[in-house]
Amino acid sequence: MLSIRRVLWPTDFSQGADRAFPHAAALASWHDAELHVLHVTEDQGTEASDVDVPISESTLSGLLSADGDPPPHVDLGALPLVQEQREHDSPSEAIVGYTEEHEIDLIVAGTHGRRGLQRMLIGSVAEEVLRTAPCPVLTVRGEHNNTPAWAVRNILVPVDFSDASLEALRHAKELALTYGAQITLLHAVEEVVYPSAYGVEPANLPGPQVIDRVEESLAELARTEIGYEHVVVQANVGYAPSTILDYAETNEVDLVVIATHGRTGLERMLLGSVAERVVRRAPAPVFTVKSFGKSLLPDADAS
Repeated sequence: MLSIRRVLWPTDFSQGADRAFPHAAALASWHDAELHVLHVTEDQGTEASDVDVPISESTLSGLLSADGDPPPHVDLGALPLVQEQREHDSPSEAIVGYTEEHEIDLIVAGTHGRRGLQRMLIGSVAEEVLRTAPCPVLTVRGEHNNTPAWAVRNILVPVDFSDASLEALRHAKELALTYGAQITLLHAVEEVVYPSAYGVEPANLPGPQVIDRVEESLAELARTEIGYEHVVVQANVGYAPSTILDYAETNEVDLVVIATHGRTGLERMLLGSVAERVVRRAPAPVFTVKSFGKSLLPDADAS
């Protein structure tokens, strides 16, 4: 089981944020963790909220069961709950600042909010949190997520054989044990198209032998890193973001666990183009594991 002691649910009281709450509450409850609720009001230009922090237990219970029966074994009354409201001209900076101050282990956030005709906030608040937060982030795409928070049965892990993607795989293993889910390892074998002057023939593009070899490597990863039978391996030819999204949409994926890569400056996270596109468009929640920062693996050093 992942080492999760504090879960943060940032909310602007939008439907997008509300849909993320059951995921936050379930993970906090199952890991005996504190659940932190943070509402950030901007100094200017923000629609006033008709809800204040602290939020009543009855209101939170309503969010927990909005889509049907509440998650099993989740008792809000027994859940350590910390609530705070802050004013800041940059909600993302306030969320990341709170995360650092309170040593948050996991942020669970919706990607739709009040700002700008209900447009997706992944280009502003959510994206900035993903880039700069020192811990993993679970994003939930509001109306696109129809799987109950406790009913994750198929976890998709895109693997490019980098150290970062192996770290994501190890997190996925622990999440699969928590949910009782199957893991699918997916690698996108991208076509390399050269100018005609290079003299490359179509036969030189990835063929069955390449696919078989990649799937053998994925199977070896499944044996060495996961070590149990509920693993599917798949290698498809195509552009990585499209390949991942197509697989998620056509195979009833309930959760995507993906790694990000790189830094910009000293503190900011540069989302890799693959991770960024997957987070923006995935039909299921996305658990993003940073290529640096806090690890939630049970054998990781406490931070």
